[in-house]
Amino acid sequence: MKKIYLLFFITATHFAAAQITFESAYLIDHFGNKKNVLIRNGDWLENPTIIQVKDSETSKEYSLGLNDIQEFGFREGTVFRKFTLEISNYEKDLGKIDTNPDFSPQKQTVFLKQLSAGKLNLYSYYKGTPKYFYAAPGEQPTQLLYRRYYNDKNNLQTVNTYRQQLATLLNCPGTNYYGSQYNTASLQQLFDSYNNGCNKVKSSGAGKSKFAINVVAEAHMLQTSFNSPLYYLDNIKMESKLVPKFGIELEYFLPFSKQSFSVIAAPKYYQYKNEYIKVYDVSPHTQAIQLSSSTLEVPVGFRYYNYFNNSSSFFITLAYQIKTDFEGTISVNSQPRQLKSGSATSFLFGVGYRYNRLMAELIYSPFLSTSTSNFTDIRTSDVGLSLKYNVF
Repeated sequence: MKKIYLLFFITATHFAAAQITFESAYLIDHFGNKKNVLIRNGDWLENPTIIQVKDSETSKEYSLGLNDIQEFGFREGTVFRKFTLEISNYEKDLGKIDTNPDFSPQKQTVFLKQLSAGKLNLYSYYKGTPKYFYAAPGEQPTQLLYRRYYNDKNNLQTVNTYRQQLATLLNCPGTNYYGSQYNTASLQQLFDSYNNGCNKVKSSGAGKSKFAINVVAEAHMLQTSFNSPLYYLDNIKMESKLVPKFGIELEYFLPFSKQSFSVIAAPKYYQYKNEYIKVYDVSPHTQAIQLSSSTLEVPVGFRYYNYFNNSSSFFITLAYQIKTDFEGTISVNSQPRQLKSGSATSFLFGVGYRYNRLMAELIYSPFLSTSTSNFTDIRTSDVGLSLKYNVF
């Protein structure tokens, strides 16, 4: 088992290292000189302060930061620009929100990410919480203001100043700015529309769902062992048995690192039957022991993707799994005994490959032992192949 854990650890480390890729980009240095380079695109959750740069595929990488760069961007369109400006922060955590209704801005030098370009550029800055800014090309950005605070009666108040700002700035006929939300999707749609002559623009992120549903069919080799105070049920170790499992997998892709990380939950159902013949030196010399169970498994965990291109990727899975037996019996020479083993838990490890909507994954899951009044050290070792098809 230790060798299997080591194999998964080495594989995970290899995938994590392989994900470090550099993309065609440009930067404008402190003196205003533009240079074509390769930049590691981390699809940062929070705005970066330092980036990793290479002059060519074969050259050594080096770091540049706020003191070195005025602007940098990637071929696919993502642009970051440096500004020194007043930034007002706010809290989302209800336990951290204070009683101060003022915006209390502080001067900071940061990279702002450009979300929309045109007559008015929209920028974002994420540090703890997202903040948004607007500016005409070549001008200093101004923050779209939003804040929450508790009043003297300890009631939560929201200051949506950004809505009045939007109505004054954009002023597209028929647009309800007072119903807008302080998030990237809502604000980017409004600015894109304004920059397109107040005509609605399809979001560039449309069609790329962060949520997926996969139909799952699996084939597993299960091996069960247990002990018992009853001599004829002691030290039982059944041969591996091929068992089919069926279910669905729900997957949510986390909004950073180019959706390389996801959270999964995959309820699966299967029926398991196995048999063991125990031989004795005394009469009746043999006992036929039959195990039968109906089981629901629910692994919940994380998955990491190493993308080769838009169509294919390797991935690894780490999950915590709960196995619950609905029905279970052990029969000795056709005389059934209830196997009320309840729930068992395990870690699940997986390595797989994805091509378009199809996924194949090798799974290993050693269930921890459970015991009942009649049976002790009930263990199941599980190795399987999982095939998945993305339906949404």
